[in-house]
Amino acid sequence: MDQMRLKSFYLLLALSIGLLITMRGCYSSDYVINGQPVESIGYASRILFHAIIMGMLLMVSMISMTLFSRDQNDGSVYMFLSRPVKRWEYVLGRISGTWLLSAWFMLILHLTIFLIIWFRTNEISLAYLGASIICSLNLLFIIVAVCLFSLFIPNFISAILAIGLLCTGFVSDGGYKLLNSEMLTTLTHSVADPSIASWRIFYPKLFMVQAYADSLICRSKFVSIGPVHPLINICTFIVLLTLITLLIFNKKEI
Repeated sequence: MDQMRLKSFYLLLALSIGLLITMRGCYSSDYVINGQPVESIGYASRILFHAIIMGMLLMVSMISMTLFSRDQNDGSVYMFLSRPVKRWEYVLGRISGTWLLSAWFMLILHLTIFLIIWFRTNEISLAYLGASIICSLNLLFIIVAVCLFSLFIPNFISAILAIGLLCTGFVSDGGYKLLNSEMLTTLTHSVADPSIASWRIFYPKLFMVQAYADSLICRSKFVSIGPVHPLINICTFIVLLTLITLLIFNKKEI
C-alpha cells in the first residue's frame, strides 16, 4: 500500500504498457536463426517476456534495499512494533507485500504480451501467465536477499551484491546451456565438456527458473543442470534466506 500510494508507480506501469504496445511491430518482423526462418511473433514475445523479468529484478532490488531502513528513519517501525505485531510478522509483511506488488506489476506486463499475441494470432497461450507466476519466485529471491544484506551493509551495496548473485548465476548457467546447445555444437563441430563444478550445481538457479518458464512457453523439453529441479533449488534458498533474515532481525536493536 505504501508503494501504491505513489503516483510514479502508476506512471511507470502505464509507460511500460505503452512501450509494449508501441513495440508491437516487432511481432511481425522476419527472423532467421541458423539459416532457418523463425516464427516472428513467438520469438519476439519471448524476448520481451524475459526483458520484462530483468527489468523487474532491477526494480525490486532498488525498492527492497530501503524497506527496513526507511521505516527506521521515519519512525514507522516503532509504531508497528509498539502494537500487537511481532517482529517476524513485520518482516514477512514487508517482504510478502513487496513481492505481491512486484509480481502483480510483472503479471500485468506479461498479460499485455498475452493479449497482443491473442489479437494477432487468435491463439490463447496461457503459458505466458503461468510462466510469469513461476518467474515471480526470482523476484522473491532478490527481495529476500537484498533485505538480508541490508541488515549488514549499506542499502545500495546490498542491492549491488544481490544483482551480482543474479549475474553470476546467469553467466554460469547460461554459459553452460549455450556451450551445450545444439546450435553451437553444429557451428563449432565440437562437443562441450558435460562436467560441471559442484558449486554451480547448488548455486541459486535463477537463470534455470527462467529457462524452465521459457520451455513452457515454447513447449520444448527442459533439461536442468544437476539432480535438483530449479524450482526446488530456488524455493530452498528463499526459505533459508528468509529464516536467516528473521533470526538476525529478531536480535537487532531498534
